[in-house]
Amino acid sequence: MNFHKFMNIVKLGRGIAHAAILVYSLGALFAVVIGASFDVYRFIGGYLIVFSGVLAAGYTNNYYDVSIDKIATHTPFSGGSGILVDHPELRKTIRNIMVFLFSLSIVLGLVFTVLFSYPFTFFVFVVIANFVGWCYTAPPLKLVYRGFGEMITMLGAGFLIAGFGYFAVMKTIDVSFVLFSLPLLLFGFALSFYLEIPDRNVDLQGHKITLVVLKGERFGFVIGAVSLGLATLCFLLFGLFQVFAGAANFLLMAMFSVIPLILGIWGLREYIADQTKIMTSVFRATACIFVVYILIDVYFVYVILT
Repeated sequence: MNFHKFMNIVKLGRGIAHAAILVYSLGALFAVVIGASFDVYRFIGGYLIVFSGVLAAGYTNNYYDVSIDKIATHTPFSGGSGILVDHPELRKTIRNIMVFLFSLSIVLGLVFTVLFSYPFTFFVFVVIANFVGWCYTAPPLKLVYRGFGEMITMLGAGFLIAGFGYFAVMKTIDVSFVLFSLPLLLFGFALSFYLEIPDRNVDLQGHKITLVVLKGERFGFVIGAVSLGLATLCFLLFGLFQVFAGAANFLLMAMFSVIPLILGIWGLREYIADQTKIMTSVFRATACIFVVYILIDVYFVYVILT
């Protein structure tokens, strides 16, 4: 394999797969903040499962969306990579890689379950998460083409990835994580709309059924801002009612989440005033959601160390 081919394969995985560590760490660090003990081997082992699965899902999306990537606008967060359009000879290699990575994630999940004597539900969690990742664009379900794209993005970004981190550290998924996942689910829901907005025309031509396709970009900006507002409200309520044990200040996290909320509202106003700024508005709001993930991760580390 020559170097150019290798680099195209690496690029096809998309950098967003590497950002999974931010969401995974939210779940793992939250578990430690509320009283779990931290084990570096379980943390790394759990992340290897997640990274393999998320990377496989990225390759799968590129593989099955190649027909509409020909007319897509490529952005740092959406629109495909265009690599398989320019290099169709890579399709067989990518198909083999994505099958290998999904299989690797499942095998690692089984090894993790046995090695650390985890309940069998952990392995079930791994299988379900990988099944969801495959079915997003791949047949036979092709969920994003059947109107389930937003729900799958919300579930993946807001519950499954963070849930792996929590499960790997806490050894269970309990009520505390379910509550903590609520603002993360809302972040994921907002993220799904910001990822869909730049692709509306392409998704329409490709027969994807998304809410942005059906309702338009303005609807996407509205729902994105509302979701970010509700996420902020969740953190605020967690802090006011001291929902969780531990020393974490959820009012501070509510302040963090105000950042993408402001930019989400600003993006909606910009879109109404000047639709040519749509890409800038989407990029700012999307980037700031990831900024909030980073801020909360750093804050959790501070709480743990102090």
